[in-house]
Amino acid sequence: MRTRKRGIAAAILAAIALVLTACQGGPPGGTGNPDEIGERKLVFALITPESFPYFDGAEKFKQVVEEKTDGKITVDIFAGGQLGQERDINESILDGSIHIGVGAGALATLAPVMNLLELPFLIQDQAHMQRIVDSPAADQLKERIRTEGKFHVLDFFSTGDSSIQTVDVPINEPSDLNGLKLRSIENPALTDALRSLGANPTPMPYGEVYTGIQTGVIEGATLDWGSVNSLKLFELVNYATAPEAAFLAEPRPVIMSADFWDTLNQAEQEAISEAMTEAATYERQFFVDLQKKAIEAVTGAGVEVTQIDEQAFLEILEPVWRKWAADLDAEDMLKTIQDLRE
Repeated sequence: MRTRKRGIAAAILAAIALVLTACQGGPPGGTGNPDEIGERKLVFALITPESFPYFDGAEKFKQVVEEKTDGKITVDIFAGGQLGQERDINESILDGSIHIGVGAGALATLAPVMNLLELPFLIQDQAHMQRIVDSPAADQLKERIRTEGKFHVLDFFSTGDSSIQTVDVPINEPSDLNGLKLRSIENPALTDALRSLGANPTPMPYGEVYTGIQTGVIEGATLDWGSVNSLKLFELVNYATAPEAAFLAEPRPVIMSADFWDTLNQAEQEAISEAMTEAATYERQFFVDLQKKAIEAVTGAGVEVTQIDEQAFLEILEPVWRKWAADLDAEDMLKTIQDLRE
């Protein structure tokens, strides 16, 4: 099945490449005039389904940039992993067959600084995440992602506040995680942290989580509340940790190839940048509103919310944070993030 899906994605990308060749011929920057916007078709790829707020953010970007440029810059959105999983999309952004994506845990293989954002309980909630986006740490992050991964960060989307969802074991203390097979994204820092807590991290694509729990391959997950609702995980899990202490609440960089960005002229860069800033602001607030409804829906379906001993988790995890920050030469960034905690 995976081979077939990859074949379909490859065929779609090949078709896109033909369209892009037709739409983007000519000199870098479109028209050669730094004040004139050329005709461009941008491909925005997502691994998440249309029911996930990334799609709403992408739709807002499409609407705004097409209005700003009088339709000269258009956007095609492919959601639900149509063009591959995150690693595939990242590689396709660098080779030019996809223009925009949302970087998550797998981006750390190309831009290691991203590991810092995947450390559990470091970012408290969406309010803390927003303070980070508005702080010098966001600028440092953008610079590091460009230097390490060759990606230009347009802005940051939210991925909501995640919790720990389990089938049989309510989570209150770190010891409750001992040996538990938890779905993990493809990220070494998160894997390291989960092992430090005693869990058995099990890498699994986003789209396979429901089946993974259903078949017993995993015994729980660490998804955001919106995903628990949209993927209908409430049909399978019985417990979720309280939203007041988010497991993860990281900002997700919206990325474009730095090489492609540099081919755009000033007018094109301004139009895309302004449109994405508006879209990202919209998406982050949309996620806050959606999360409230999702929590109500999930708990209304019978999932029990459990309270964790946050201090017990932090005693184990803070040394892990410091170790990763030192390895990544990101101690200053870690300090800024911690200083913004409340």
